Amino acid sequence: MLKLIENKEEAELLEEFCEDSFGINILSMLKAYPPEMDICRYWLQITGDYMTAAVCSYEGEVVISTTLKADFEELREFLDALGYNNILCQARDVVSLEMFACGCGQVLRKEKTDSQNDAYEKPETASDYEEVYKLLDIKGEFDPWFTDICRRINCGTADMRVIRKEGKIVATASLLHIAGDKAVLGAVATDKEYRGQGLATSLVNSFGGYTVYLRCLPALNSFYERMGYKCVDVWAEIKNR
Repeated sequence: MLKLIENKEEAELLEEFCEDSFGINILSMLKAYPPEMDICRYWLQITGDYMTAAVCSYEGEVVISTTLKADFEELREFLDALGYNNILCQARDVVSLEMFACGCGQVLRKEKTDSQNDAYEKPETASDYEEVYKLLDIKGEFDPWFTDICRRINCGTADMRVIRKEGKIVATASLLHIAGDKAVLGAVATDKEYRGQGLATSLVNSFGGYTVYLRCLPALNSFYERMGYKCVDVWAEIKNR
């Protein structure tokens, strides 16, 4: 059975899933966009006596966190009825859902450490965020992205850091999702004219105090492994055809 989460008490049940990058993603969204806002929706699957899956849907982007006891037939029928643009999940779920992945890669993790660098700034103005938006080469309009990231930063469920050279933002990295002492790293980029100087490494290492997960693209595995990240899972993305 899939139950829509409608209040704070029910939302607390989802904390059971804060054991992988997908559950962290869901819990951070839950704090920034609680059920009563009706912007982001959440469901909990209960199979027998067990909580077996959590689902989050935000503007067509769906994240699922599952256990091995999940009822994947029910999930597949539910997702088809719900509608989606993309689904982010564990690679094993793709086979169980009888769907097809359009991309996949390793989930890397680095255990909690102290910050190894404090030579960074945080964006303060809309102009700063617009520089980051261009540096990340984000597809889509600026305003929705700006509104979302600012809300999540203000709610303490995201953290963005930048390095500025000669008055220009030339590198950035973010904890895109934070839940307790766990976080998901992403949106790491360096201006091509400043690459090779260790700027991205410096920013990534500045996030102390969290066990950090990263859904990594295959070409970047070695970059993060040199910083102590280790493979713990495989992620996959499903697009609605």
